[in-house]
Amino acid sequence: MKKIIIPLFLLFFAVVIALSAVNYEKGPPVSGEITVHFIDVGQGDAILINAGTIEILIDGGDRSSGVADYLDKYVDGNLEIIIATHAHADHIGGLISVLEKFAVEQIWYDGYGYSSKAFTDFISACEEEGADINIAGRGDVIRAEELSLKVLHPDTTSSDLNNNSIVISFSYGEVDFLFTGDAEHESEKSMLLSPIISVPDIEILKVGHHGSRTSSSLEFLSALTPKVAIYMAKTGNSYGHPHEETLDALLDIGAQIYGTDICGTIIITTDGETYNIRTEK
Repeated sequence: MKKIIIPLFLLFFAVVIALSAVNYEKGPPVSGEITVHFIDVGQGDAILINAGTIEILIDGGDRSSGVADYLDKYVDGNLEIIIATHAHADHIGGLISVLEKFAVEQIWYDGYGYSSKAFTDFISACEEEGADINIAGRGDVIRAEELSLKVLHPDTTSSDLNNNSIVISFSYGEVDFLFTGDAEHESEKSMLLSPIISVPDIEILKVGHHGSRTSSSLEFLSALTPKVAIYMAKTGNSYGHPHEETLDALLDIGAQIYGTDICGTIIITTDGETYNIRTEK
């Protein structure tokens, strides 16, 4: 049998490449603790990622949400990033007062033009802000210093606003989050079948569309396997959110469920290895 000899320098480079791949999968190193605030804004979404000197806001509830006042306690200097997941008023209305109150560096939205007053007022506020305005699409990476968020959706946009939702994957060390806006089954299927992104295994899921039965398909949840699921809804809302079907599906995969209707604002603190959950109520 012929003996195969691998030159030492080739072996060295193979090890370097392998180690680089491992480090890439693990993501950048983290330092210190961050907090993720699922802010109780009633029937709407507003999520703050607070990493000390870096703050990222995903949605802002409706115009009366009070989210700008909530941010006062946490934003020091500029607000680095605002992400408007889609054009519905219960996600972008409160962002108008945030843009009036804070200097914002980057604004990301789905790019779909909508005719509602809330949306046109939001776009006007964005243009007046003088921030860097970006349209998010599948595969984009949103960066603020050492923090990065990956855009899993949308691939394309249409008049179906919920399924235009920007879906964001965010990892801090070994702790992984997924923020889904109001993405429904159609969006979930699109992400699962996409050849350019993969749906991650996560620890914390912001449940799609306030816990509606139109989101959180079994296939999607089975791919995510979240340990914690947080839905955002108003107590006694007229939509019946969260729907029993969604709660049952989350329980079936073993997720611990929290909701802003019951818990008020929910704050997750993580050092990149472990996390703890604190609720307002």
